[in-house]
Amino acid sequence: MAPEVAKIDKRRTPRVALRPVTQTPEAHRSDRYRHSWRILALWVLVSAAYSNSFHTGLLFDSVGVIEQDPRIREATPQNIQSILTGQYWYVNATAGLYRPVTTLSYLMNYAVLGNGTRPAGYHWVNFVLHGINVALVYALGVLVFGQPALASALAAIWGLHPVLTESVTNMVGRADLLAAFGVLAGLLCHARGASVRGARRSMWLAALVVAQTVGLFSKESGAVLPGIMLLYDLVWPERGTWRSRATAYAALALPFAAFFFLRGGIDTHMVVEFTENPLVHASFWTARLTAVKVIGKFLWLFLWPARLSADYSYNAVPVLGSAAFFWENAKALIAVTVCAVAALLAVLLAVRWRTKGKPLLFFLGFFFVAMLPTSNLIIVIGSIMAERFLYLPSVGLAGCMIAAIHTSAHRSSVKWRAAPQAAWVTMVLICLVFAARTYARNFDWQDERSLWTSTVNAYPESARPHYNLGTALAPIPGRLPDAIAEFEAALRIRPDYPEAHYNLGNAFALMPGRIPDAIVEYEAALQSAPNLAEAHYSLANALSHVPGRLTGAIAEYQAALRIQPDHVYAHNNLGTALARTPGRLPEAIAEFEAALRIRPDYADAHNNLGNALSETYERLPDAIAEYKAALRIDPNHLRAHINLGDALAQVPGRLPEAIAEYKAALRIKPDPELQQLVDRLRTEHP
Repeated sequence: MAPEVAKIDKRRTPRVALRPVTQTPEAHRSDRYRHSWRILALWVLVSAAYSNSFHTGLLFDSVGVIEQDPRIREATPQNIQSILTGQYWYVNATAGLYRPVTTLSYLMNYAVLGNGTRPAGYHWVNFVLHGINVALVYALGVLVFGQPALASALAAIWGLHPVLTESVTNMVGRADLLAAFGVLAGLLCHARGASVRGARRSMWLAALVVAQTVGLFSKESGAVLPGIMLLYDLVWPERGTWRSRATAYAALALPFAAFFFLRGGIDTHMVVEFTENPLVHASFWTARLTAVKVIGKFLWLFLWPARLSADYSYNAVPVLGSAAFFWENAKALIAVTVCAVAALLAVLLAVRWRTKGKPLLFFLGFFFVAMLPTSNLIIVIGSIMAERFLYLPSVGLAGCMIAAIHTSAHRSSVKWRAAPQAAWVTMVLICLVFAARTYARNFDWQDERSLWTSTVNAYPESARPHYNLGTALAPIPGRLPDAIAEFEAALRIRPDYPEAHYNLGNAFALMPGRIPDAIVEYEAALQSAPNLAEAHYSLANALSHVPGRLTGAIAEYQAALRIQPDHVYAHNNLGTALARTPGRLPEAIAEFEAALRIRPDYADAHNNLGNALSETYERLPDAIAEYKAALRIDPNHLRAHINLGDALAQVPGRLPEAIAEYKAALRIKPDPELQQLVDRLRTEHP
């Protein structure tokens, strides 16, 4: 009789509650030492890559956010309240952004640390924040991979990636640094709090709320923290109970409620400009397909960061739908395919390999969740694409890279024993290449000229880089022709670019015999932007130099003042034009007085008012008073000295004072005719 075969019991084995392993103090110190030296090594690598970034000046948006914001100049209760109750861009009411924590950090630099507009202190704070984020990414790698070596590779590839230079080297990239800190720290607090109970759990919940507050009040993208927490909980449901996790989600309601309450009290709204984001004028599906193409560009930029740019405005990323951009249309389909295949592959690997596939699934989801607020898929935002948008999402891409390399090496090691070593060599080479590219990229951010030269080289088909390069070249002696060429290049790409027309007109106005060309450009600017006050003002200045067009100049000055009533220079120049028009002297005097009400220390306006008053002998004392006021403000005002001398010479008994004023003018600028006048007056009136 054949022996009876024992049947396999297919019933589930009852779960046994595992007690947490109590770590000995020696083991805890060993782990802490192991992690500490790895983080220190990461900081050394990142320091080397960014060692040439600390002398970059105030560039691009940093000028408006730091140099032109009076709220950060003194640490007073009034300024702090203004920051908490005002929008991020003090000089741009249409930005629609609320980031008080970021602005408070600039207040700390400017007033508390005493950095003012000196760049070094801002760069150090940015670098320290990036270093902290590198340590947080390392901790996230330990949490996800469970291996310090893989966590080190993750933090190194991410921290050294050249696409992050805009966020680290550019001062206003601090918003991305702080938002990423809030998300990364919040996720780690959530994961840690789910594994403990009692007072320690309350402590981690409080830290989670603080992290979310910092991230959300630093930049709007900090709102992704709950989504990334949910992703983590779905990928690793065994790491905590849903009942314990629900408390964490509920706790996040507090910072979100505070954010929307405070932001709702601010009279602000976002105006998306076509130059910044051409999707604002595209149809719904055209805009979304173009946004998917942008995600594809981000993926390629992470893999091959050779062509980096500080600006992706019109027409760096052509909108889909034009037959002239067949390859651009194809890129959208490729991006959709790549994203769909990557998502499907990550899910299949997670199902097939269970534990081994989960890191890839998590990091791929991390990328898409973190990318969502700036992707233009939900709402069209202020920019179509920017490398700073990739600061936090690139953590997910770096994680996918590490997971893919490690998994491939592990699978290949069955047939090739050297596969793990080859994988580590590959990751080391990637880090070295990224570090070198980051170091080189920092040179592009040294000044306005280097930044926009590199941007034009990267995307010569984009209009605004040409325009910005032109504005950077125009003040440099001998470079005005190059600036004109850049403005003209911007206008070839976008013919209705009002700022480019305006600045091209300014450049022409500085060149002998080019006033007619300047007038044409100012008029072209006003066709696209009729409310551009500076264009009306500059057109008026140009017309005032053309014989027979003084009436047109007066009309343009008046148009500028209707748009901007406090335009002090328009008041002054309008007064000068009216003074040249017969019968309009009282109006001229009124304009000079209006200029001085706006700016009492305006020496030219005092001098011009004196000239107007001196036309009437009875008001000669008032004219003398205005000339003296101009000289109190500017003792080297040549015309004021001469005009004061002329006025004093008309008053009996004050000729010696007049001669003294002429002598003062000669000390400033020798003039043979004026010297002859002084000599003659001395001879006639010894």
